[in-house]
Amino acid sequence: MGLVQRIGLRLERQSHLMSMMMERLGVDQELAGQEQLGLTMAHAVRSCIFCRYSAACEEWLSAGAGRTPPAGPEFCGNREFFSAHS
Repeated sequence: MGLVQRIGLRLERQSHLMSMMMERLGVDQELAGQEQLGLTMAHAVRSCIFCRYSAACEEWLSAGAGRTPPAGPEFCGNREFFSAHS
């Protein structure tokens, strides 16, 4: 698999995880995307793309299926962002 394909798969995986996390935590995505002309959301997206805890994130999301936790996991670099927008 080439570099471009690996990058594409990584972006797809991280995008999916971020979307699932925001849905699980009840993040108002529209409102979050408007803050500071979208710069806050852009920072959160970059944080997720470069996150080293993808496997832990997947496990956390799977373990809590069907319930809404009060906050994201401790390891999440976007925990404060998600809490501020849910």
